[in-house]
Amino acid sequence: MHYIPARLLSAIVWIIIYSVGTATYAQSNLAAERLLKISQREESIYRKIAEDPEFYSDSDLQRRIEELVQSYRSYLTDNPDDVNALILYGKLLRRANQTNQAFTAFLKADELNPEIAVVKQQIGTHLAEQGKGKAALTFYLRAVELEPDVALYHFSLGKLLHQFSDTFLEDGLFSRDALDRETVKAFRKAATLEPSNFDFQMRLGEAYYDQASPDWKSALIHWNKVRKTILNDLQRQIVDLHRSRVLGKLGRTSEARELTDTILEPSLQYSRQKVLDEIAQY
Repeated sequence: MHYIPARLLSAIVWIIIYSVGTATYAQSNLAAERLLKISQREESIYRKIAEDPEFYSDSDLQRRIEELVQSYRSYLTDNPDDVNALILYGKLLRRANQTNQAFTAFLKADELNPEIAVVKQQIGTHLAEQGKGKAALTFYLRAVELEPDVALYHFSLGKLLHQFSDTFLEDGLFSRDALDRETVKAFRKAATLEPSNFDFQMRLGEAYYDQASPDWKSALIHWNKVRKTILNDLQRQIVDLHRSRVLGKLGRTSEARELTDTILEPSLQYSRQKVLDEIAQY
Protein backbone atom coordinates (compact mmCIF):
# COMPACT_ATOMS: atom_id res chain seq x y z
CA MET A 1 0.00 0.00 0.00
CA HIS A 2 1.46 3.35 -1.06
CA TYR A 3 1.40 6.24 1.36
CA ILE A 4 0.08 9.59 0.03
CA PRO A 5 1.21 12.67 1.92
CA ALA A 6 -1.60 14.57 3.60
CA ARG A 7 -0.92 17.79 1.65
CA LEU A 8 -0.98 15.94 -1.67
CA LEU A 9 -4.14 14.08 -0.67
CA SER A 10 -5.84 17.38 0.19
CA ALA A 11 -4.80 18.83 -3.17
CA ILE A 12 -6.20 15.82 -5.01
CA VAL A 13 -9.52 16.03 -3.15
CA TRP A 14 -9.75 19.77 -3.91
CA ILE A 15 -9.10 19.12 -7.61
CA ILE A 16 -11.83 16.47 -7.70
CA ILE A 17 -14.32 18.73 -5.93
CA TYR A 18 -13.41 21.66 -8.17
CA SER A 19 -13.74 19.54 -11.31
CA VAL A 20 -17.15 18.19 -10.27
CA GLY A 21 -18.33 21.65 -9.25
CA THR A 22 -17.13 23.19 -12.51
CA ALA A 23 -18.87 20.50 -14.54
CA THR A 24 -22.09 20.94 -12.58
CA TYR A 25 -21.92 24.71 -13.03
CA ALA A 26 -21.34 24.30 -16.77
CA GLN A 27 -24.28 21.91 -17.05
CA SER A 28 -26.46 24.36 -15.12
CA ASN A 29 -25.47 27.18 -17.45
CA LEU A 30 -26.21 25.09 -20.52
CA ALA A 31 -29.63 24.16 -19.14
CA ALA A 32 -30.40 27.81 -18.38
CA GLU A 33 -29.40 28.85 -21.89
CA ARG A 34 -31.50 26.07 -23.38
CA LEU A 35 -34.57 27.11 -21.36
CA LEU A 36 -34.00 30.77 -22.25
CA LYS A 37 -33.98 29.97 -25.96
CA ILE A 38 -37.27 28.07 -25.68
CA SER A 39 -38.93 30.87 -23.72
CA GLN A 40 -37.64 33.48 -26.19
CA ARG A 41 -39.16 31.54 -29.08
CA GLU A 42 -42.45 31.48 -27.24
CA GLU A 43 -42.28 35.18 -26.40
CA SER A 44 -41.55 36.00 -30.05
CA ILE A 45 -44.63 34.11 -31.22
CA TYR A 46 -47.01 35.80 -28.81
CA ARG A 47 -45.46 39.22 -29.40
CA LYS A 48 -46.18 38.87 -33.12
CA ILE A 49 -49.76 37.81 -32.37
CA ALA A 50 -50.20 40.86 -30.14
CA GLU A 51 -48.92 43.10 -32.94
CA ASP A 52 -50.97 41.37 -35.64
CA PRO A 53 -53.56 38.73 -34.66
CA GLU A 54 -53.59 37.46 -38.26
CA PHE A 55 -49.81 37.07 -38.52
CA TYR A 56 -50.02 33.26 -38.30
CA SER A 57 -52.54 31.00 -39.95
CA ASP A 58 -54.35 28.65 -37.59
CA SER A 59 -52.37 25.66 -38.81
CA ASP A 60 -49.05 27.50 -38.59
CA LEU A 61 -49.76 28.71 -35.06
CA GLN A 62 -50.82 25.23 -33.99
CA ARG A 63 -47.63 23.76 -35.41
CA ARG A 64 -45.47 26.31 -33.61
CA ILE A 65 -47.23 25.74 -30.30
CA GLU A 66 -46.81 21.97 -30.65
CA GLU A 67 -43.09 22.49 -31.32
CA LEU A 68 -42.83 24.60 -28.18
CA VAL A 69 -44.66 21.98 -26.12
CA GLN A 70 -42.28 19.31 -27.36
CA SER A 71 -39.27 21.53 -26.60
CA TYR A 72 -40.42 22.04 -23.01
CA ARG A 73 -41.14 18.33 -22.60
CA SER A 74 -37.70 17.43 -23.90
CA TYR A 75 -36.10 19.95 -21.56
CA LEU A 76 -38.07 18.66 -18.56
CA THR A 77 -37.10 15.09 -19.38
CA ASP A 78 -33.50 16.16 -18.85
CA ASN A 79 -34.28 18.62 -16.03
CA PRO A 80 -37.39 17.26 -14.26
CA ASP A 81 -36.98 19.44 -11.15
CA ASP A 82 -36.61 22.80 -12.88
CA VAL A 83 -39.42 24.82 -11.30
CA ASN A 84 -39.09 27.73 -13.73
CA ALA A 85 -39.44 25.38 -16.67
CA LEU A 86 -42.50 23.74 -15.12
CA ILE A 87 -44.13 27.15 -14.69
CA LEU A 88 -43.40 28.21 -18.28
CA TYR A 89 -44.55 24.84 -19.55
CA GLY A 90 -47.75 25.00 -17.51
CA LYS A 91 -48.59 28.48 -18.77
CA LEU A 92 -48.05 27.41 -22.37
CA LEU A 93 -50.28 24.38 -21.89
CA ARG A 94 -53.04 26.62 -20.53
CA ARG A 95 -52.76 28.86 -23.59
CA ALA A 96 -53.05 25.71 -25.70
CA ASN A 97 -56.18 24.67 -23.72
CA GLN A 98 -54.41 21.63 -22.33
CA THR A 99 -55.57 22.52 -18.85
CA ASN A 100 -55.26 19.13 -17.18
CA GLN A 101 -51.64 18.73 -18.28
CA ALA A 102 -50.97 22.29 -17.16
CA PHE A 103 -52.47 21.51 -13.77
CA THR A 104 -50.14 18.55 -13.41
CA ALA A 105 -47.14 20.75 -14.20
CA PHE A 106 -48.15 23.35 -11.62
CA LEU A 107 -48.77 20.71 -8.98
CA LYS A 108 -45.26 19.38 -9.46
CA ALA A 109 -43.84 22.91 -9.33
CA ASP A 110 -45.74 23.48 -6.08
CA GLU A 111 -44.38 20.23 -4.66
CA LEU A 112 -40.82 21.32 -5.48
CA ASN A 113 -41.30 24.84 -4.14
CA PRO A 114 -44.51 25.62 -2.21
CA GLU A 115 -43.67 29.31 -1.83
CA ILE A 116 -44.33 30.61 -5.37
CA ALA A 117 -47.39 32.83 -5.70
CA VAL A 118 -47.96 32.37 -9.44
CA VAL A 119 -48.06 28.60 -8.97
CA LYS A 120 -50.68 28.95 -6.22
CA GLN A 121 -52.65 31.27 -8.49
CA GLN A 122 -52.57 28.86 -11.42
CA ILE A 123 -53.60 25.88 -9.29
CA GLY A 124 -56.42 27.92 -7.78
CA THR A 125 -57.62 29.01 -11.21
CA HIS A 126 -57.82 25.41 -12.42
CA LEU A 127 -59.73 24.35 -9.32
CA ALA A 128 -62.16 27.25 -9.74
CA GLU A 129 -62.74 26.25 -13.36
CA GLN A 130 -63.58 22.76 -12.13
CA GLY A 131 -66.18 24.20 -9.75
CA LYS A 132 -64.08 23.57 -6.65
CA GLY A 133 -64.42 26.97 -5.05
CA LYS A 134 -63.38 26.05 -1.52
CA ALA A 135 -60.20 24.34 -2.69
CA ALA A 136 -59.40 27.26 -4.99
CA LEU A 137 -59.87 29.73 -2.15
CA THR A 138 -57.00 28.21 -0.18
CA PHE A 139 -54.60 28.66 -3.07
CA TYR A 140 -55.78 32.18 -3.94
CA LEU A 141 -55.41 33.32 -0.36
CA ARG A 142 -51.88 31.92 -0.26
CA ALA A 143 -50.98 33.68 -3.52
CA VAL A 144 -52.13 37.00 -2.03
CA GLU A 145 -50.16 36.28 1.12
CA LEU A 146 -46.97 35.46 -0.79
CA GLU A 147 -47.14 38.47 -3.14
CA PRO A 148 -49.50 41.06 -1.68
CA ASP A 149 -48.49 43.75 -4.18
CA VAL A 150 -49.70 41.89 -7.27
CA ALA A 151 -53.06 43.36 -8.24
CA LEU A 152 -54.16 40.38 -10.32
CA TYR A 153 -54.09 38.06 -7.31
CA HIS A 154 -56.44 40.32 -5.36
CA PHE A 155 -58.69 40.74 -8.40
CA SER A 156 -58.88 36.97 -8.89
CA LEU A 157 -59.69 36.51 -5.21
CA GLY A 158 -62.53 39.00 -5.48
CA LYS A 159 -63.95 37.22 -8.54
CA LEU A 160 -63.75 33.88 -6.75
CA LEU A 161 -65.55 35.19 -3.66
CA HIS A 162 -68.32 36.55 -5.87
CA GLN A 163 -68.58 33.51 -8.13
CA PHE A 164 -68.82 31.01 -5.28
CA SER A 165 -70.64 33.26 -2.82
CA ASP A 166 -73.62 30.91 -2.48
CA THR A 167 -71.34 27.94 -1.78
CA PHE A 168 -69.28 29.83 0.77
CA LEU A 169 -72.42 31.03 2.55
CA GLU A 170 -74.08 27.60 2.54
CA ASP A 171 -70.95 25.96 3.94
CA GLY A 172 -70.60 28.62 6.62
CA LEU A 173 -67.17 29.82 5.49
CA PHE A 174 -68.40 33.43 5.68
CA SER A 175 -71.32 35.36 7.04
CA ARG A 176 -73.05 37.53 4.42
CA ASP A 177 -71.54 40.73 5.85
CA ALA A 178 -68.06 39.22 5.99
CA LEU A 179 -68.29 37.92 2.42
CA ASP A 180 -69.43 41.31 1.10
CA ARG A 181 -66.66 43.01 3.03
CA GLU A 182 -63.91 40.67 1.83
CA THR A 183 -65.08 40.80 -1.77
CA VAL A 184 -65.04 44.60 -1.89
CA LYS A 185 -61.73 44.59 -0.04
CA ALA A 186 -60.14 42.35 -2.68
CA PHE A 187 -61.41 44.42 -5.61
CA ARG A 188 -60.43 47.66 -3.87
CA LYS A 189 -56.89 46.41 -3.30
CA ALA A 190 -56.55 45.43 -6.96
CA ALA A 191 -57.84 48.82 -8.09
CA THR A 192 -55.50 50.62 -5.69
CA LEU A 193 -52.46 48.68 -6.86
CA GLU A 194 -53.27 49.34 -10.52
CA PRO A 195 -55.24 52.60 -10.64
CA SER A 196 -54.90 52.87 -14.43
CA ASN A 197 -56.50 49.46 -15.02
CA PHE A 198 -60.02 50.33 -16.18
CA ASP A 199 -61.32 46.77 -15.75
CA PHE A 200 -60.24 46.75 -12.12
CA GLN A 201 -61.91 50.12 -11.49
CA MET A 202 -65.10 48.92 -13.15
CA ARG A 203 -65.29 45.75 -11.11
CA LEU A 204 -64.79 47.61 -7.85
CA GLY A 205 -67.67 49.93 -8.66
CA GLU A 206 -69.91 47.00 -9.53
CA ALA A 207 -68.90 45.18 -6.34
CA TYR A 208 -70.77 47.83 -4.34
CA TYR A 209 -73.94 46.80 -6.23
CA ASP A 210 -73.42 43.10 -5.49
CA GLN A 211 -73.69 43.41 -1.73
CA ALA A 212 -76.75 42.15 0.12
CA SER A 213 -77.50 45.82 0.82
CA PRO A 214 -76.00 47.71 -2.15
CA ASP A 215 -73.76 50.55 -1.05
CA TRP A 216 -74.88 53.19 -3.56
CA LYS A 217 -73.12 56.05 -1.78
CA SER A 218 -69.72 54.34 -1.89
CA ALA A 219 -70.36 53.41 -5.51
CA LEU A 220 -71.03 57.03 -6.45
CA ILE A 221 -67.91 58.22 -4.64
CA HIS A 222 -65.92 55.62 -6.56
CA TRP A 223 -67.37 56.48 -9.97
CA ASN A 224 -66.85 60.21 -9.40
CA LYS A 225 -63.23 59.54 -8.52
CA VAL A 226 -62.66 57.32 -11.55
CA ARG A 227 -64.36 59.85 -13.84
CA LYS A 228 -61.69 62.43 -13.01
CA THR A 229 -58.83 60.15 -14.02
CA ILE A 230 -59.85 58.84 -17.46
CA LEU A 231 -59.32 60.49 -20.82
CA ASN A 232 -60.87 57.94 -23.16
CA ASP A 233 -64.29 59.21 -24.29
CA LEU A 234 -65.97 55.80 -24.44
CA GLN A 235 -64.75 54.94 -20.96
CA ARG A 236 -65.99 58.31 -19.68
CA GLN A 237 -69.47 57.62 -21.04
CA ILE A 238 -69.47 54.13 -19.54
CA VAL A 239 -68.64 55.61 -16.14
CA ASP A 240 -71.25 58.35 -16.59
CA LEU A 241 -73.84 55.68 -17.30
CA HIS A 242 -72.97 54.06 -13.98
CA ARG A 243 -73.08 57.44 -12.26
CA SER A 244 -76.53 58.15 -13.66
CA ARG A 245 -77.82 54.78 -12.51
CA VAL A 246 -76.46 55.27 -8.99
CA LEU A 247 -77.85 58.81 -8.81
CA GLY A 248 -81.26 57.35 -9.63
CA LYS A 249 -80.87 54.75 -6.87
CA LEU A 250 -80.08 57.58 -4.45
CA GLY A 251 -83.24 59.46 -5.45
CA ARG A 252 -81.41 62.18 -7.38
CA THR A 253 -83.46 61.52 -10.50
CA SER A 254 -83.14 64.96 -12.12
CA GLU A 255 -79.34 64.75 -12.03
CA ALA A 256 -79.51 61.19 -13.28
CA ARG A 257 -81.62 62.12 -16.32
CA GLU A 258 -79.40 65.09 -17.16
CA LEU A 259 -76.37 62.83 -17.11
CA THR A 260 -77.98 60.24 -19.38
CA ASP A 261 -78.50 63.00 -21.96
CA THR A 262 -74.72 63.17 -22.36
CA ILE A 263 -74.45 59.48 -23.30
CA LEU A 264 -74.15 59.65 -27.10
CA GLU A 265 -72.08 56.58 -27.91
CA PRO A 266 -74.22 54.32 -30.18
CA SER A 267 -73.02 51.11 -28.53
CA LEU A 268 -74.27 52.37 -25.14
CA GLN A 269 -77.80 53.34 -26.19
CA TYR A 270 -79.40 50.05 -25.14
CA SER A 271 -77.82 50.32 -21.67
CA ARG A 272 -78.75 53.99 -21.52
CA GLN A 273 -82.41 53.16 -22.14
CA LYS A 274 -82.35 50.49 -19.45
CA VAL A 275 -81.02 53.06 -16.98
CA LEU A 276 -83.74 55.52 -18.02
CA ASP A 277 -86.41 52.85 -17.56
CA GLU A 278 -85.01 52.10 -14.12
CA ILE A 279 -84.97 55.79 -13.16
CA ALA A 280 -88.60 56.12 -14.25
CA GLN A 281 -89.60 53.68 -11.53
CA TYR A 282 -88.44 56.00 -8.74
